Amino acid sequence: MVAAEAGLILVVDDNEVARYGKSRILRNAGYEVIEAASGGDALRLVAERSPRVVVLDVNLPDIDGWEVCRRVKGDPATSSVIVLQVSATHVREEDKVRSLEAGADASLTEPLDPHVMVATVRALVRARHAEDALRDALAREQAARATAESANRTKDEFLATLSHELRSPLGAILTWVTLLRSGRVDEARSAHALEAIERNTRLQVKLIEDLLDVSRIISGKMRLEMALVDLEAVVEAALDSVRPAAAARGVVLRAFPGAGVGQVSGDAGRLQQVVWNLLSNAVKFTPKSGHVEVHLEAANSQAQIRVVDSGRGIDPAFLPHIFERFRQADSSTTRSEGGLGLGLAIVRHLVELHGGAVEAESRGLGEGATFTVRLPLPAVRGEGRPGERGTTIHGKAIDVPLVDLEGVRVLVLDDERDAREAIAAVLDRCGARVTSAGTVQEALETVARGGLDLVVSDIAMPLEDGYRFIRELRGLPASRGGTIPALALTAYAGAEEQGKILGAGFDGYLAKPIEATELASAVGQLARARNLT
Repeated sequence: MVAAEAGLILVVDDNEVARYGKSRILRNAGYEVIEAASGGDALRLVAERSPRVVVLDVNLPDIDGWEVCRRVKGDPATSSVIVLQVSATHVREEDKVRSLEAGADASLTEPLDPHVMVATVRALVRARHAEDALRDALAREQAARATAESANRTKDEFLATLSHELRSPLGAILTWVTLLRSGRVDEARSAHALEAIERNTRLQVKLIEDLLDVSRIISGKMRLEMALVDLEAVVEAALDSVRPAAAARGVVLRAFPGAGVGQVSGDAGRLQQVVWNLLSNAVKFTPKSGHVEVHLEAANSQAQIRVVDSGRGIDPAFLPHIFERFRQADSSTTRSEGGLGLGLAIVRHLVELHGGAVEAESRGLGEGATFTVRLPLPAVRGEGRPGERGTTIHGKAIDVPLVDLEGVRVLVLDDERDAREAIAAVLDRCGARVTSAGTVQEALETVARGGLDLVVSDIAMPLEDGYRFIRELRGLPASRGGTIPALALTAYAGAEEQGKILGAGFDGYLAKPIEATELASAVGQLARARNLT
């Protein structure tokens, strides 16, 4: 043990010669020593200087050593100080017991052997270091356990919320489908049922998209399709999406577009997702007759989007956690609003991927909230068209109205019967002549028989997937359908997957979930490219 590791040592003895002798032994051993001649001085120095060890005589003129030891050990601020009790006259066994019961860590009898005293001090300090290390390890283990238990509680709360949020729209959908199939629903109620089914289906899609986004964030696979983006158009598109919900809740939307903000470099779809999430969140927590404002402005070489609401506000205790995944201010079963608590976490990640920052402010419950997104403006503004998002054919965004597919012969390949029939129904309604296949082999045999103009194929299928199909198809001679146009349907819409799809030989792709108009438009685009319509 190096002497410095012991820290400061206090020697307490009213006998000046004895005190000097003990101090000299310890100083020669390399320790820093201070002295006290009374119990009162000893207590004062312990409080002021925090010595590591007190070498404490029993016989003192004011307060005896046993009482000094009891007070030192009884005070939480000084209880860790090591006390070595020393006695010249009280050498009975019961006196040693009294010293130890007062809290002393060890007891020695004078006259002291210098080697014994130094060795005892070193042993006591080593033991205390071991105790401290064990105590620190225990504290870390308890902190880690508390963190893990908190994480488990958060996970359990999230899974319970997820189960509820997924089951609720499914319950509504199944109930309305059952009523519609009974044939006992009048026309007005049927229209209402279809609206409810569509609304709950879109809610289900949004929940799944949020879960997929969080999965991409956690795995580091979130990718942006960067282009020059007109923020004013992005904000307006988000407002258009939120207006029906705001109107239904009686919330007033106000927009304050910023002159001269211009374009930023970013992913238009993801930026619209950011603004939509903030607006929909504000509308959700704003009462009837309240207002939600969105301000777009330029400040300090940054584009700034502020969403201000007059709603419920944020508890100051929860404000630091507002952008954390799976965290909700109220996760109980009696909460008034739904959701998974993922939207704001996704917002923060998307904004940071754009090189920006987002922050939340609220003066407390009932005081509303303000969310501010800051995005860097380009140092030099170049020419360019704002980025677009949507269906892609050969990497180009398309904007085609619902087309007439009269006479176009389409093969639909999908292993899931419901999905296959839904796609076929959309194309059939547009006038196409549709043939369906549930396996790659069945699809290839259908192509080989001829009489087809176009193929729509799912990617993810068991045993043989869409990639196997397109390889086999492109390996056929043109006379047997090897060059027939093929459109891929995929649930994985990342940049890597898109490149893989086009590189494999597909002529275009659509990301699930697929809107009927998108499907018809994409098929129409391919059909027109081959002069089929």
